[in-house]
Amino acid sequence: MQLTIDPDGADATSRITAIRVALLSARMMELWRRGTRDMDTVMILVAVVAITAERLTRSELPEAQKALEEPIPPEMMAPCNVSSIAAATGLNRETARRRVKALVDEGLLVKSDRGEIYFPPGQLQQPAARALIRKQLEAVTRFVNESIRDGALKAA
Repeated sequence: MQLTIDPDGADATSRITAIRVALLSARMMELWRRGTRDMDTVMILVAVVAITAERLTRSELPEAQKALEEPIPPEMMAPCNVSSIAAATGLNRETARRRVKALVDEGLLVKSDRGEIYFPPGQLQQPAARALIRKQLEAVTRFVNESIRDGALKAA
């Protein structure tokens, strides 16, 4: 089942929908922030995931690689560097560079000799990564169900 926006329902409930979108955004950021020290760290980690892995959503992955338990070969990932992180997060380049360096020093990220930034092998296979994704999916599900109930979304 595919969902679409119900234009009349979305207009009629636009205030509630705006509040729900803000709540979803805040919930997602809070889920990412747990276990990190600040929102800059969250933005950088989210940016690295988005930049390196977005292309995987446009390709047909082998069944085994659709689950986090199976690492993705590095050559399938898109390159990510400090400049792309700065652009994605809105942080200035020097702040992004310092923050990425601190995350590399802590072992949360890896920087190659060519300056490419990525997650350390095996980090995304940890149970905490699956738990985070499950909690985020629960938040999205709640948002979608509430938006259907409010009349902003409908089944196509």
